Amino acid sequence: MNRQAIVGVFTILALIGLFAVFAVLANVGTTGRYHMGVHFASASGIHKGALVYESGVNVGIVDSLQLLPADSFTVDVIMAINNNVDIPRDARFIIQAPLTGDATLEIVPRTPAPAPSGISAPTAAPAALAILPHEVLPLDQQPLGTNPATLADLLEEGQGEIRRLDILLADLERREPAILDTFQSAMRNANEITITTNQSVQQLAKRMNTLADTMQVAITAGSANVVDLTHQLDTLSHTDGAKADQLLTMLNTTARALNDTVDEVRGLAKNQEIRKNLLETTRSIAQTATTIAALTGDLRNVTGSPQTQAQLRDTVANVDAASQKANSLLGTLGGKSSVYGVDRGATPAPALSPGFPGAPGVPVPAPTGTGPVSPGDMAANLKSRIGAVARDLVAVQIRLSELSRQNPNVNSSPILTSDRGPQTDFNIIALPTGSTSLFTGANDLGGPSPTYNFAAMGNLGGGVRLGGGVLYSRLGVLGSLTSKQGLGIEARVYDPRRPTFDAYGNVRVAHGASLFAGERDALRSGRRTVFGLQLQF
Repeated sequence: MNRQAIVGVFTILALIGLFAVFAVLANVGTTGRYHMGVHFASASGIHKGALVYESGVNVGIVDSLQLLPADSFTVDVIMAINNNVDIPRDARFIIQAPLTGDATLEIVPRTPAPAPSGISAPTAAPAALAILPHEVLPLDQQPLGTNPATLADLLEEGQGEIRRLDILLADLERREPAILDTFQSAMRNANEITITTNQSVQQLAKRMNTLADTMQVAITAGSANVVDLTHQLDTLSHTDGAKADQLLTMLNTTARALNDTVDEVRGLAKNQEIRKNLLETTRSIAQTATTIAALTGDLRNVTGSPQTQAQLRDTVANVDAASQKANSLLGTLGGKSSVYGVDRGATPAPALSPGFPGAPGVPVPAPTGTGPVSPGDMAANLKSRIGAVARDLVAVQIRLSELSRQNPNVNSSPILTSDRGPQTDFNIIALPTGSTSLFTGANDLGGPSPTYNFAAMGNLGGGVRLGGGVLYSRLGVLGSLTSKQGLGIEARVYDPRRPTFDAYGNVRVAHGASLFAGERDALRSGRRTVFGLQLQF
């Protein structure tokens, strides 16, 4: 073989080897690569030869970048992906361009939906995923890539927020005078309300002091009169008791004497002469009875006289007026009677119809069922009347209550401490059944911070009562509504510095005993639920 043939053989072998090296570089390993395209708005940072990762694993490289002027200068990125790698159709394509290092293209598959709770293993085979074809698709079918946020984008968005903040500050600066004027007006109104409230409270305090002095004088005089009346009634009871015993002894003796007389009359009735005398005596008794009948007729004629009846009615009216005024004084300290002929404007009593007992010419039947009253009954009636008078003058109220747990994360009222009870409230009510009553007392006796009450209440009728004064050592007002069935509601508002609203509902379970439940400081998040028992006697 000549030299030229040897050079030709080596040349052919070199070309074959060069082709083999090119084939190996074009197809890594035994599987090779396929091309696919991704459409990006901008290929900032990416370049040919950049690595392609899927879920953090290198699956290929960027083969080429194609600018598309006809499509608003977007970029078509052609990737060379290993043949043994599939790309899900719903995967995201993101350009990662760090501040340092080379840019890469990340393929992020969608996260599968979690299995329902309570199922430990799949009940069926998972559905097949949609895979992108191993080829470069037309531009309108290619997946869209996502560009990372650049520093310019962040600065532009920050400038927009700054402009929005500037507009907000300008608006606030424009409205600031009106807001300040509103605050100033509110503070001025609050100051005027405080001054007016202070004056009203001072006037109320003066009136309450005057009323308390008047009530003290009335109570002192009434107490002295009650003591004197009790002493006199007690003395009279002892005196009448002795006289009643004497009267019973005399009646017993008289009954025995009458029995002996009847026996003697029976014996005398057998004597003929005595019988004649008895007949004459009987005729005399008949004449006497006739005379008594005539006298009775005359008495009826006298009592039937209009003048006599008018005098009797005046006397009864005066007695009735004195009784009504006494009862009114004990009930409300200052009432008024309404007896015709005594008080102005009183309604006259209806005239008696003919034939009615008490009318002229009509006899009045004698009362039945009457008899002497024993000393024991007199003492019982006296005690009952004194007890009724005492209940009309003064009542004692005791409240036992329990509070819910305090929430330490809120700013609660200074009156509502962490003490949950049982709390004991003690109040004394003067004139509880009158049109105006006073009550004073203390709350949470024995507790860490007891408070005090001193207030006046007015009865508006229909179970409605309103009042005001010092509640829980603060100025406040209160009101209540009670039905005839024993159901009621009560509300209290106090403490001008920190207005506090309490609401209760109550139900009467026995005479003088009620159960209640409600909310303390009900309009704030630090409210406390309260329930308990109230006794009044």
